[in-house]
Amino acid sequence: MYDESFMYGKECLRFLNELVRNACAVSDFDDLLDREQFSMVEKIKTIGATFMAASGLDPASRLKDSHEHLFQLMEFAFALQGAIENFNAHMLSFRFILRIGYNFGDVTAGVIGTNKLHYDIWGDAVNIASRMDTTGVANQIQVPVNCVPILGQRYNLERRGTVFVKGKDNMDVYLVKDRIPKKDEKIDAIPPDDRQAT
Repeated sequence: MYDESFMYGKECLRFLNELVRNACAVSDFDDLLDREQFSMVEKIKTIGATFMAASGLDPASRLKDSHEHLFQLMEFAFALQGAIENFNAHMLSFRFILRIGYNFGDVTAGVIGTNKLHYDIWGDAVNIASRMDTTGVANQIQVPVNCVPILGQRYNLERRGTVFVKGKDNMDVYLVKDRIPKKDEKIDAIPPDDRQAT
């Protein structure tokens, strides 16, 4: 496990840059955003060891399907997990651990600054997503209870319990475990001759 205090964080910066910029097969964060399947996902910024992304910031992307961008963002989270796994496979001395906090809701977006312009997003939804990260579980995706009705349409979620969230008191939180198989995906299907009438 890697600790940010190792070599005063210099190694963290070096490895984050390698992870974010290294053009290996499928494991670099920025390259993932170039894929069509993540067309509604935007990188906002990196802060220390945190990579922030958002989806649905373009109102036009929500007109056809108001929830599709939420699913894209979740798929992006799964892709980040895969990127870390691939990256760690080449590390000998330590492994990166990825914690992901996820939330959705209204945000304010804009460009701030005069000499050095910076695009950012603000709002309660952003703050809660950040808290989902800081109170999260290693190698898991944590979401607040309000995300369950929508995400539960495509993903299996497991209730973690109640955690204290600064500024929000106690919140019910869930961990996103995996995708729900589509109806046309048959898992361990029973051959027709072996089926029993009931």
